[in-house]
Amino acid sequence: MGRVRPTAAAALGAAALVLVLVACAQPTDPGAPGLPTEETVPPTEDSPTPTEPSTPAPDWAGVEPAPGVVVRGLPEGVEGATDSPAGAAWAPGDGLLYVITYGSSSCPTTAQAQAADDEGTVVVTLVPPPADAICTMDYAPTTSVVGVPAGAGSGGPVSVRLGDAGTVEVTPRPAPGEPGPAAWVATS
Repeated sequence: MGRVRPTAAAALGAAALVLVLVACAQPTDPGAPGLPTEETVPPTEDSPTPTEPSTPAPDWAGVEPAPGVVVRGLPEGVEGATDSPAGAAWAPGDGLLYVITYGSSSCPTTAQAQAADDEGTVVVTLVPPPADAICTMDYAPTTSVVGVPAGAGSGGPVSVRLGDAGTVEVTPRPAPGEPGPAAWVATS
């Protein structure tokens, strides 16, 4: 039997490795046969739901306030308070509330897009980051835009319950098209 040259043996080994890798590879083209698309994948219990945290936009540049919008930082015209975990202020548009939370900028607590009414109190549900999330150790504001029930904020102060963080009294906007002053949860 003849000897196999080292270069021929290396070429055969490399060819065998390529064949194994190709056989094990899965297509990455979403239109490739056999690869599920969003339309064909049935929802599971692990599918995102409206109660999961939203990924915040990096800043307010070009962002139009609407229910469900989440942005890192404070909106223009709203002053922060680093000694409070949460606060609220009227957004410039009617029926919209800014809900501001402080915490990790990479794993913020956010607010659900729509608030509820509980006998005249606007109730905002806060959504914490996932328990297994790897978060930065900074302390920064994140703002969620929340839609409020019809009639809330029509002239006078409004009581707003911010999840388990506490309740604040949000005062009206100083003028149409301007944000209102922020009310912050008192810390003990």
